[in-house]
Amino acid sequence: MRLLRRLHRVGHRLPVRLRSPERARVLVVAPHMDDDVIGPGGTLALHRQRGSSVNVVFCAAGATPEQDRTRKAEARAAADFMGFERVDWLDFPEGGLSPREAELGRKLAEVLREQKPELVFCPYVADHHRDHSAVALALAAALEETRWQGEIWCYEVWSPLWPNVAVDISSVVDVKRKAIELYGSQVAGLHYVEGTLGLNRYRALRVYVDYAEAFFVASPAEYSELAREMNRL
Repeated sequence: MRLLRRLHRVGHRLPVRLRSPERARVLVVAPHMDDDVIGPGGTLALHRQRGSSVNVVFCAAGATPEQDRTRKAEARAAADFMGFERVDWLDFPEGGLSPREAELGRKLAEVLREQKPELVFCPYVADHHRDHSAVALALAAALEETRWQGEIWCYEVWSPLWPNVAVDISSVVDVKRKAIELYGSQVAGLHYVEGTLGLNRYRALRVYVDYAEAFFVASPAEYSELAREMNRL
């Protein structure tokens, strides 16, 4: 309860503002192979339509060598379909990112220095998956190390967030659906497509469109404050 009060105080913004993506250098920080399209896939499709460069860095490898090969092939197929320019893997062990948060932060700092993005998409700090939360906190450390300046777009996967921005993805919802379906090993056992697009349908009610993705958009300073609140608990 204390955590919720703190996150609400730091992160809550009203009203939710409808924004359209503008051309930029975009970096997507994804804990696992499929989070890149499950979370912000529609918005990334719109970015590509507007001429943005989109690079993705996946933090975790597959759980086994065979699964890693399969999921990387799926990630490449999804990236090709979406028109992403570059895909990188940090290959940290799946389910083991939290103990390696400091090392992960240093790796993400290297990515920021090399790629110099203008926008960074990442999980929300309170996402209810330990790998996702670890990635979010590691990114905060990387931001402080590099003094990177730009916008952070926190996306939702396993936990709803308090959004301050929504993006109308109605025109590209079929692109997002297809991109998720390309992760065949993942959608075979779980209803990711229905669940994700159902959330997008629900988020759209607030902004009177058919489908929307919701984000918490923050400056590096605001994002770092959220991370500090998490680390106090």
